[in-house]
Parts: sequence; structure tokens; C-alpha cells
Amino acid sequence: MGGFSLTALLALFVGSGVVTWLAGVTLTKTTDSLDARFKIGDAIGGLVLLGVAGSLPEIAVVGSAALHGHMPVIIGTLIGGLSIQTLLLVIFDFAAGKKRPLSYLAGSVELSIETLFAIAIAVMVLLATLVPAGKSVFHVNPLSAALPIAWIAGLLVINKVRKNARFSAVAEDSAPGRKHHERRKVENHPFYANRSTLHVIGIFVFACIATLIAGWILEESGNAIADKLGIGTGIFAATFIALATAIPEISTGLESIVIGDNHLAVSDIMGGNAFMLILFFLADLMARKPVLSYAHRDDHVVFLALWGVAMMVVYAVSFLLRPRRCYWRLGVDSLLTILLYAAGVFMLTRI
Repeated sequence: MGGFSLTALLALFVGSGVVTWLAGVTLTKTTDSLDARFKIGDAIGGLVLLGVAGSLPEIAVVGSAALHGHMPVIIGTLIGGLSIQTLLLVIFDFAAGKKRPLSYLAGSVELSIETLFAIAIAVMVLLATLVPAGKSVFHVNPLSAALPIAWIAGLLVINKVRKNARFSAVAEDSAPGRKHHERRKVENHPFYANRSTLHVIGIFVFACIATLIAGWILEESGNAIADKLGIGTGIFAATFIALATAIPEISTGLESIVIGDNHLAVSDIMGGNAFMLILFFLADLMARKPVLSYAHRDDHVVFLALWGVAMMVVYAVSFLLRPRRCYWRLGVDSLLTILLYAAGVFMLTRI
């Protein structure tokens, strides 16, 4: 796309971002609908389906970048996405109201464990950057191959935690709302209630195709924009592309907050952070090279990962301490997260 003007590239980037948003929201709704019809919400297969559907924009970008050998885009989108998606909790906190912070309304040990699980996956990604390319197995970084295994093991643990009332205890005046298994017992979206299952599957497939095409355009136009503006493709991916692929989470998260499912809004963000990182295994397979083994040469990678981890640590602690006071409609954790993000952006421009 290097032959396009900057204006045309920006139009393509924004347009594909809009398509990603609309298709992403449709994916979430159709997945919930199919989940309720086939009763797979509490099974690992259901959780995998939901994880794939929710991260399809990232899958599309990673797939396109891997096929074209754009390693910085893969790394920037996935690792940079940690801080972008965690920052969304600030938006949700503001939308939750001014009486109590979101971490108090939704807070439980269960959410803290889910956040620590995402942090553990991020640490594995950091360790994978230390594995030399020569140690790869069939062009795959061994720790990248271990990421899906660790993710499934973590889901099994979290599934047990969710069923244990000891970990789900919340304050009397909190408002966690429905959780995953409670939401998926019923048809959630009236728009699909009178549609046949085959019709819903058709909408799901169409949304998948639209997301994949939009993701490819996002990656290609984003790369070209970064070249024309003289910005590193990794930095552009970690900010603008990561934000574009996170747009569906903004819509679905705000929808959960509006109907009072505060716990669910937070859980889906942390679950998305964990799933997003296992896409490095997919990237290795498609690029036929250990992506993270080449990442150690770039100072941005370690910084981006630690940046995202620091922001998640703030919430992991907050879900345990459950601060009660709001300042300008935000909890102390959200204010600290904003400061961390602002400091990170400043540091990123200086590295």
C-alpha cells in the first residue's frame, strides 16, 4: 500500500477500524447467542470459542503481519495491547458511576486471580524473548509453544475458582452483576432471539470474514502510515493498531457496565489479555520463525511488556483491597493507571 497517499491510507485505517468495531460487537453477541443455545459456556471448548471470537481482530492483524514478515507489528500489537486493553478499565470505571469505584463494585479474589493469570502469561512471553532463535523447534520458540498449554491449564484453574464461593465473596454494597455462566444460561440479545440457529451461525461467519479482512487492511495500511510518518512500525502497532483492535472490547464492556454486569466487564478484559498473548504461537507457525526470539534486540519489547504488567498489577492489588472512594468518578487504581500510561507513552518516545 506504499503507493497510496497518506490521506487515503488514513481513510483505509479508520474505515477498517470501524468495520472491526461493528464486526467485533456482532461477534460477541452471536457468540453469546450460540453459547446459550448449545450450552457450552461452562466447558473449556466454550471458553476457547469465546476467546477466539473476542480476539479475532488481533488474530487477523497477527496473521497478516506474519505472512508478510512484519515482526514488529506482531510484537507491538500483542504486547502493546496489554496496556491499551487494561486502560479500558478506566473508561469502564468512569461509566460505572461516582458512588463507588469499579474495582469495589466488581472486586473479588476471583478477579485478582484472573489478573494474576494474565500477568503470569506476560512473564512467560518475556522469558521467551531470552530463548535464542537457534533453540527453536520446527521454527517455533519452545516457550511460545507452551503458552497455549499454560492458558488452558489456567482456564481449568479459573473455572474451579469460579465455582468456589470462597473466592467469589464481595462486599454487601457491591454490585458485581452476572458472571459468565449466569449470563450464558439465557439468550442474551433479543435481536437474535427469534432467529434460527443457522441464521445466527451465518451472521457469525460473516462477522468473522469481515473482521479478518478489516484486520488485514489495518495491518497493511498501518505499516504504510508508519513508514510515511517516520514512526517505528512496532510503536505504531503498540498504540494505534492495538487501540483499533480493542474497539470492540470498549463497546461490549460499556454494554456490560450499563446493564450492571461489572464483574463480567473486568473479567473479559483480563481474559482477553491472557488469550491475546498465546497468539505468539500462531505467529511462529505462520511466519515460520520464532518471533519472540528476535524480540530481544528491541528495547521496546521488554518495556511494553513490563508497562502492561505494571498496569495489571495495580488492578490485581485493587481487587483485593477494594478501595471505596471515588475522585472525579474514578477510583485510586484508575487514577494511578492513567499516570502509568501517560508515563509509559512519554518513556516510549524517549527509548
